[in-house]
Amino acid sequence: MQPTRDTHATLVDLLDRVLEKGLVLNADLLIHVAGIPLLGVNLRACLAGIETMLKYGIWQDWDEAQRAIATKERQQRKAVKEQTKALELETEWNLRHSLDSETAAKLLSEEEVKI
Repeated sequence: MQPTRDTHATLVDLLDRVLEKGLVLNADLLIHVAGIPLLGVNLRACLAGIETMLKYGIWQDWDEAQRAIATKERQQRKAVKEQTKALELETEWNLRHSLDSETAAKLLSEEEVKI
């Protein structure tokens, strides 16, 4: 099998392929001063789409943690909405009750005046 080159490939095609298949970069860096190694760095970078990372189990824990956080936030927002709605209903009921009491008192006082 001979490698082929597509001369019409674009940057979007390259990016799509990297995200679909994945790309791993390994780098070892040694810093020497006067022939004495002072610092060594080992770097590894993985570049791929989320689906590819999950397929190979690279970000399984991260994905589960993010989903748990999103679920918790959704439940908290729902609870806040329910509490707000209950508070609005209670406030509305209290307002109507106080208005009804005032209206009733006003009507009673008008009847007393008529008598």
